[in-house]
Amino acid sequence: MLQTAGIDRKKERVRSAIGNFILLFIIALFVFILVASLIKMNQPLTKLPAQDNLSKKQAVGDFLSVGNLAYFSMRTMFRMIVGMAWSFLFTLVFGVLAVRYKTARRIILPLVNFLESVPLLGFLTFTTTFLLGLFPGNVMGAEAVAVFAVFTGQAWNIMLTLYQTMEVVPSDLADVTTQFKCNAWEKFWRLEFVYSIPGLLWNVVISQTAAWFALVASEQVTATIPNDTNLMLPGIGSYIQIALDRADFIACLWAVFALLINVVLLNFLVFQPLIKASYYFRYDEGTTSSNPPKSIIYDLIEPASLGHWFLAKFEGFKYFWLYRLPKVWYFFKLDFIFRILGKMRRFFTTLWYIVLGIVVIVCAIKLYHFLPHSDFSIIPKLTLYTTIRVVIAMIVAGLIFTPLAVWVASDKRRLSFIQPIGQVIGSIPSNVYTPFIVIFISLGYRQLEWWILPLIMVGCQWYYFFNVIGGYLAIPDDIKEVTKIFPLSRFRWWTQYLIPSILPYIVTAIINAAGAAWNADIAAESIQWGKNTIEVTGLGQYISANDGIKDKSALGTLAMCFVVGLCIAFVWQPLYKYARERFHY
Repeated sequence: MLQTAGIDRKKERVRSAIGNFILLFIIALFVFILVASLIKMNQPLTKLPAQDNLSKKQAVGDFLSVGNLAYFSMRTMFRMIVGMAWSFLFTLVFGVLAVRYKTARRIILPLVNFLESVPLLGFLTFTTTFLLGLFPGNVMGAEAVAVFAVFTGQAWNIMLTLYQTMEVVPSDLADVTTQFKCNAWEKFWRLEFVYSIPGLLWNVVISQTAAWFALVASEQVTATIPNDTNLMLPGIGSYIQIALDRADFIACLWAVFALLINVVLLNFLVFQPLIKASYYFRYDEGTTSSNPPKSIIYDLIEPASLGHWFLAKFEGFKYFWLYRLPKVWYFFKLDFIFRILGKMRRFFTTLWYIVLGIVVIVCAIKLYHFLPHSDFSIIPKLTLYTTIRVVIAMIVAGLIFTPLAVWVASDKRRLSFIQPIGQVIGSIPSNVYTPFIVIFISLGYRQLEWWILPLIMVGCQWYYFFNVIGGYLAIPDDIKEVTKIFPLSRFRWWTQYLIPSILPYIVTAIINAAGAAWNADIAAESIQWGKNTIEVTGLGQYISANDGIKDKSALGTLAMCFVVGLCIAFVWQPLYKYARERFHY
């Protein structure tokens, strides 16, 4: 008996030592990425290589050397980590404001819903100069552009997730916080935020597709210096662009391999352990959540003594954060100030709309005089062509990936095997597939112009896949049992049970996929392969052809944003409201 106990203690020490080593390795890896990248960033902007100078292979220190990919991967990962940090900060601030204050909600929600569908180009066209100006003549400005691109790829989706989750916190849990006399600060951190964690992490994973696409695209052509030379940030995205400029298919394959490694590492070392840890924060409502996610890293670091030491130290910080910090708020009577401001809510609402109206009118007048009037006549036709391609690609992607997601989610073993693979493949941005499309075009299909549809689909199809899986898993078990008791034909099972059950999730997928589809289409309408440019008629081709001509680029971007705004106001929002109110449990 004593011998068995000694063996068990020895095993526990070994497991703890292994966990400590892995935990220290993960911490050291990310600290190294952050510190090394920060050191490399603080240098003059002119140190960045020019795109024109990289178009030819160099005998020594070539940009497309495979050995550069390790360093480029580190810089790309740094931008992804910082972009996610800013996204979470934005979520905590504006998500809570939208829940707590009705006036703020009227402003934040429509704006975020619009920004969620605005393609990346719509942001970079109007923000690149400003971000570069924050760090004049320094690489930090170019890095800020890339980080902002990551932010735009996921911040809106994560913020809306927090808002929607906080709105549906079960009343019995809210009553408990009231009985224990928790203030608003304690209620958020001890209930609302914890309740939202599983949904937040799930949507971060879903948003990785858009975030990686934005990051790779923003690294390719980051900035211009006075002589209009395009500068390239060291990263996987710029590596891909130079490979496309040289028509180097082997280099494109190496870049795809490096990107896959980055995606797998981020999922394996970060997201999978966090998702498994968040499983224990779920609120069990009798759904199929009884299938816990798997994570090798989580299982290995769980017995680590260093992890338990961190948790013990965190308890002290948690006490300070929950109980001591709010005392500062009440000490300075800030709650009294906010109560006074709350009584002036109507005044501030009226003032906001007046200021907003003035800003819109002034900007509209300035834009009208700035934009090229000679191109106004061709923009509607180009917008129509691009819109048709986006709509067709979204319909085809929905018809394929909605039933595929249902098939995956309907079996626990199938789900546990395919879902991680889908997370990895779904994180690959659509522009990475360009070399493979070029091979297809070279076989003689260039004139059809329908080759652009697969490039759009890979940018939006995963939103259907993951959202539909989430919707299927959210269906209560008792409802699923009822459908088995009363057998339905396949057609009635889809039309009268499944589609109504997951319709809010499908509409959410459509809204998220719309922005991704526009992003992919704008990039795909004009692609470069060596000295050849392959184009189709549309807004993307117009913007690419007028790259560097600010008024024409702005006109194409505004036309794109105008269509997105119309869809938000008259299609997506009414449809989402109908689905949420008409079909729910």
